Amino acid sequence: MTYQEAYDQLTTLVDQIENEQVPLDELPGKIRLASELITFCQNRLRQVETEYQEIIERLPKR
Repeated sequence: MTYQEAYDQLTTLVDQIENEQVPLDELPGKIRLASELITFCQNRLRQVETEYQEIIERLPKR
């Protein structure tokens, strides 16, 4: 899964929950999935930040 796919899925879930479009019996599963998607996105952002920093550090100094 890509960051964008996870983010889009998370956004859809949040909209559904906020607009009360999720049946009560499905709510715990949707919240669990949202939590997993948040964790995935956070981890991917950290990974990209680390990669970015490594690239910047390797650039020649002026």
